[in-house]
Amino acid sequence: MIDLSKYRIIDLSHELVPGERKLDGRYLHGEPFYGRPVEVQEMMAYNARMHFIQSETHNGTHVEAPYKYADDGADIASMPISSYMGEAVVCDFAHKGDGEAVSPEDLRDAGVKNGDIVLIRGGDQDEEPYLTFEAIDWLIDAEIRAIGIEGVRHSPPGTPFGKEDGDGRLLLAGIAFLDALTGLHQIKKQRVFLIALPVKMQRVTASWARAIVLEEL
Repeated sequence: MIDLSKYRIIDLSHELVPGERKLDGRYLHGEPFYGRPVEVQEMMAYNARMHFIQSETHNGTHVEAPYKYADDGADIASMPISSYMGEAVVCDFAHKGDGEAVSPEDLRDAGVKNGDIVLIRGGDQDEEPYLTFEAIDWLIDAEIRAIGIEGVRHSPPGTPFGKEDGDGRLLLAGIAFLDALTGLHQIKKQRVFLIALPVKMQRVTASWARAIVLEEL
């Protein structure tokens, strides 16, 4: 049995505020997440309040699967659980300058090992640091299981969105992508245990997730 009293539980998830249409016709305005709204409609079933939800799966803190870019790639339900849960290394690049590159050497010096889940954070830079394509290739060669970033770009500046950018290359290599994490600065230890489990749903490229880490006291 895991003794949770020996760990600090750190929430890395954004809180979504949906717009809600009530049964009586009232509408409660929500707070779109960077322009991506969530809309819920109240309903009654089994003498209980329930909701229909309309939104996109790439909203708030979410995890992504290779199906995003490949018709024959694994969807969210097909990805192994170990992609979204396990030992993670925290790479802190808050010291990087504006728009500075993150190289393979930086990742190696930050303690990334083969098979890790990799969490990468920047600082308060006006222009976020970025992963070079050499760094992306190094992570793929290291067979990391997943990557999550905050305050660091997953591609060099000017790279078009798509299969050839950072998350495209990682996903097509079978590496899960954890998007829109928040609060990585709360983590003090270099190694933690990450849990960011998606809904087990076929035919979707992403799923909302409640991302937490367990940090040993």
